[in-house]
Order: sequence, then C-alpha cells, then structure tokens
Amino acid sequence: MPRAYLGLGALYLAALAVSVVNFASELSWYEPAAEVARLSFGVFGLVAAVRAARMPALPPRLRQAWGAVAACFATLVVAVPLLMVFGDGSGEHSHWDDATHVVFVTALLIALQRFPLAPTNRRDRIKAGVDALTVMAGGSVVLWYTAIGPMLQRSGLSTDVLFSAAVYPLGDLALLFSAVRAMLRGADESAQRPLRLLTAGTLILFTGDAVHGFLDGQWGAAMPVSWQFICWISADALLAAAALTQGRAGSAATLRHFGVGRYMPFVAVAVAQVLMLAEAARDGEFFPWGGLALGGAVLSVLVLYRQTIVQQESDERALTDGLTGLANRSMFRKVSYRNLARGRRMSILVIDMNGFKQINDTLGHKAGDRVLVEFAAVLRQCVPAPGLPVRLGGDEFAVVLPEINTAEEAYDVAGRIAAALGPVMVEGRLITLAASIGVAVSGPGELTHDEIVHRADLAMYRAKSLGPETRWAIWQESLEPAAQEPAVELPVAA
Repeated sequence: MPRAYLGLGALYLAALAVSVVNFASELSWYEPAAEVARLSFGVFGLVAAVRAARMPALPPRLRQAWGAVAACFATLVVAVPLLMVFGDGSGEHSHWDDATHVVFVTALLIALQRFPLAPTNRRDRIKAGVDALTVMAGGSVVLWYTAIGPMLQRSGLSTDVLFSAAVYPLGDLALLFSAVRAMLRGADESAQRPLRLLTAGTLILFTGDAVHGFLDGQWGAAMPVSWQFICWISADALLAAAALTQGRAGSAATLRHFGVGRYMPFVAVAVAQVLMLAEAARDGEFFPWGGLALGGAVLSVLVLYRQTIVQQESDERALTDGLTGLANRSMFRKVSYRNLARGRRMSILVIDMNGFKQINDTLGHKAGDRVLVEFAAVLRQCVPAPGLPVRLGGDEFAVVLPEINTAEEAYDVAGRIAAALGPVMVEGRLITLAASIGVAVSGPGELTHDEIVHRADLAMYRAKSLGPETRWAIWQESLEPAAQEPAVELPVAA
C-alpha cells in the first residue's frame, strides 16, 4: 500500500509540474497530456474504490458509497479516451465534456450521501443541516457574483451558456452541502480519514467549477485551461487517495469530528459580505449600497464574534464539571480514546474519596460541595501537564496521564496526590481529606479505554480495602476476579 501512495503522489506531482509550466509558457501538447493524467487517476482510483467496495469488514452503506466513487472513476476511464479520440480540439466535444462532468458529480454526490456519519441526536442533526445550508447559501452568493449573474448579463438564457456556466456550479452546490454536512456531523468510525480526503476533493472541485463559471460567464474563456486541470487533477488525486486510505484503514479507527468544519458557516457569511463590499468599491458609489454593505459587514463581524464566544462557552460546559471546574466524564473518555488511538504509553488513576458520605450526612450538602472543590484543587496542584484531572461524578475522580515514558511517572503522581491530602477548613470545621487511588498503565497499543479503567478500578478497590486512610495501589494480575478464589464480582467504573 505505501507503494500505491508513492505512485499516486509521483503522478500528481508530475501533472502539477506540467500545469505550472503551462502557466508560464503555453505548451501545444498540454491538453492531451492533462487528459492522460486524468485517465491515469481514473484507473488508479477505480481499482482502489472497487477494492474498498468489496471489503467485507466495512458496513454495507460504506461499501455502497465506495461503489459510487468507483462509478466516478469509471466515468473518467470511459469518457476521457472517447473525448481524446473523437474530439477535434475545436470545442465541438464540449457537450460530451459537460455530460461527463455531470455524471461524475452525480456519482460523487451519491457517494457523499451514502457515507455513514457519526450518530447524533435530532437537535444536533438540525444544527448541522442549518450550518450546511448557511455554507451553501454563501456558495450561492459566490456563484451568482462570479458566474451566474455575469452569464445572464452577457448572454441571456442561452442553453449552451446556461449549462456550462450555471449547471456546473449548481451541481457542485449540492456537493458542497453534503461535504460540509459531513464535516460538521463527523464521520463514523469506519470512514474518518477517507471522508476527510473526499470532502477536500469536493471543495477543490467546487472551487474549480466556480472559477470556470466566472471565466465563462464574464469573458467566455475557452475550456480547458491550465488552472481548471489543476483543480480537476487535485480533486481526482484526493478521491483516489481516499479510496487507498479506506483500503488501508478498514474499520480500525476511532470517532473523530472535522474541527475545521465548525468555522465554515462563519467563512460563508464573511465571503458574502466581502463580495458586497468589493462590488460597492468597484461601482465607486458609497451611497446607498456602499454604506449598507459596510454596515452589514460590521454587524456580521460582531454577531459572528459573539456567536464564537457562545460556542466556546457551550463547548466548555459540555466537557467541564460545573461544581469543581475539572474535566467531566465526556472529556475523560475523549482524551483517553485519543491518546490510546495514537499508540502511546499512558496511565489512568481512578480515585474515590474516603468518608465523603459521612461528611454529607453530618455537615450537609453545601459543606460536601466545598470538600469536593478543595479535593479538586489538590488534583490541579499535583497533576503535571499534560495530565488531565477529572471528576467522574459524586466523590469519584480520575486522572489521565498521557505520553508517559515509564510507569514510575504515574506512581509518582499517585504518591504526590496521597501526600498532598490532609486537613482543610470547611464551614468552620477541620476536615481531613482522604482517598483511595488505583493506578493502571497501558503500553503502546496494549489496552482499550475500558480495559485500563477496569484495571485502575480494581487497584482502587484494593487500596480502599486496606483502610480509611489515604492509600494508593497498582494493578496486578492477582486483582482480577478470575484469579481469586472464590471469585469476587467487583464493580467497574464506566
């Protein structure tokens, strides 16, 4: 598989180099060479996509998606040779070229719709849909300004111009919506990296067609030209790389969202405002549209900035414990999964406070909350960066220690926490903080999240069985229920 990546990369760099040279000095043989490059990408991608579509380990929807991607490349493999043989270079084959592009875009749209996305609730699906529609609306503004508007002004509703300057980007708008929706929703665990490459190729395809519409609508530029082929071969290369990545990754991946996708609605609004300001500046008349465009741009910046702050606050609340300010269970799982997926050595400490129920019963819940806050302060003080102290709920805490070099580093942190626990003043009374700490370490690629938490939990119960004083224990094989006679069923933290 690495050889396939090297071959794909070499093919792309060669095609890109020829296109760049054509910018500086027009090459008489450039168009046939570019078509050969597209045909090569088509063959490359077709083989990789068919292989992915036939992988039995993939979910049925994902295999169907790769079948649609294979149809995209099959379109290139069939159409490009026909256009090279029967086209005479005079533009008479442009209708076939347009038809090929429409089939390619349609198959890619089907593929994006079939890709399994991350499971989510109804409200989040609606939010992702609205954000994707916002980006699509921004794309519509771009297309109207660059392609559709100039086309109507120059040539009216001519069928030929309408097809080449409008249908191209309008079809890509549907692709844009599907790609952004995938970026906002996040990919299912079976298709993360491939879908990321696929959406990148889709965005490049949209950009290339928008610029084509702009040239065709305003200047009637002939097709194809060097920049258009750069967009096409870049999209082809990314789609082929996506198919190769799917064949390599299979279903062994962890859930991940596209972080950049959340900013795309803001970018769409900003682009629309910039285009209005640009048109007002080009007209040279500040009244009335210049002032209105400037005011709208300022309002948009302020609203988007406030929305960004609100979004950050919402994200923090979703991943933070409201009482102690520590990370919550969701953040705990997220960080643990991420570090385990990277194949690095890490440790988890599970910590249960001793005697907390008695504090609640005798002093009340308000005093109990103050004790929890004081305990959280001890964890913050004792856990070195990039370690993550966590409140799992109630009087149960945890610590994630990512990227440790030796197990002794985790033992040092456990000892530091145990040494720091002691008397604190709460509600005018001296209360001694005490806890049982369990330590488990996972070597690179050794354990899953649930397995390492299970081990830390067993070690914590071992420490608690030794008495009410603060103690810490290390997981050992003998602590497993199967190793004990008689077997003792121990609760496991989620």
